[in-house]
Amino acid sequence: MKLGVLKEIKPDENRVALQPKQVKHLLKSGHSVYVETNAGIHSQYDNEEYKYCGAIISDKQTVLKNSELILKIKAPLSSEFNDYQHFHMLFSYLHFDENISTECIMKLIKRGFMGIAYEWIEVDGKYPLLEPMSRLTGYLFAQKATELCTKYKGILCGRYESFANGATVLIIGLGNIGLSVLRYYILNKVNILIVDKHPETINTRINERFQTTNIDYINTCSLRIIKFDTNHPVIAKNKISQLLPQVDIVLNCAVRRPDLPKHKFKYLIDQDMIQLLSPGSIVCDTTACDRDLIETCISSEYIDKVDIINKVVHYNCDHIPSYIARTSTNILTNLSFPYIKTIADHGMNSSIMNNSAIRSGIVCYKGHITHEYTAEKKKLTKVNILDLI
Repeated sequence: MKLGVLKEIKPDENRVALQPKQVKHLLKSGHSVYVETNAGIHSQYDNEEYKYCGAIISDKQTVLKNSELILKIKAPLSSEFNDYQHFHMLFSYLHFDENISTECIMKLIKRGFMGIAYEWIEVDGKYPLLEPMSRLTGYLFAQKATELCTKYKGILCGRYESFANGATVLIIGLGNIGLSVLRYYILNKVNILIVDKHPETINTRINERFQTTNIDYINTCSLRIIKFDTNHPVIAKNKISQLLPQVDIVLNCAVRRPDLPKHKFKYLIDQDMIQLLSPGSIVCDTTACDRDLIETCISSEYIDKVDIINKVVHYNCDHIPSYIARTSTNILTNLSFPYIKTIADHGMNSSIMNNSAIRSGIVCYKGHITHEYTAEKKKLTKVNILDLI
């Protein structure tokens, strides 16, 4: 099979979808790999390294013209919509269920290519290409929020000395991102408030994630918990309102689920509540979902961009793992490569039929949406991929 690796054009996106050593492995199996010039330069993989491993270094149009399986990191920008043809298979983070409009989705997929989304590759109920990046996202947001709090509010956030009180952090949601945020702040001895749907399972989840046994983190780390009840969301909202004046950092790590539509409950933290935070406080939505649970949070494609709203600092980068491009590239490509190799060795149709993980990741083909959650979220008709191949 002929594979192509594209250079990312999204601002501040520094990752690359294939390592040079993986190119070498593919060539040994009889495949060809085209790599766009400087595709890996920001992950510290230069053109010569790819060339040494057997890649054909070329311009973008040559990559697209000669490749069947296209590898990249981020979803195509509008300027890239016309790059893909009916014979292409695009393997990338696509996130059709998030901020992209239905109109843009339809404009992109009408090209007829097959879209395989990193985020929907599923194995035993887990998402192996999404979860590691989510974990990195949590640590990096916690680190960045701490840095911004120090800069804008003048606070030493950790309680490293008896004479330093430390910052108070509000964490909304303890999924993969939220648990990384929590771990960062526990290690730095920060005062922690948590909003979560299932307080009764918090200790179990933390122990499982941190690989510890039967530690009562809630009491040991003095975690304060607010229960979020989907049936009575205003109760949690009112408690948060009461506590916000003493909070220095807010990190939302939860996404809105179908059982809590906007018409039922608009925001967990609205614009009026933002004004309860003291000047210089930090607000981050780690999920890159615009105006989802926090009214004032809009995602940004720039790694270092901040917005100051009502004297509160907002930081909402939508691809923060790019901050550590080499680390995140290596983690992601080590996990994605087995799927890439399967598709290259066996072809897409065989891979779809025989590999449930790859099949679960296909979100579009021949102009149709083939993923159930995406179709539901965007109010589109889902077509079964097996009916299209």
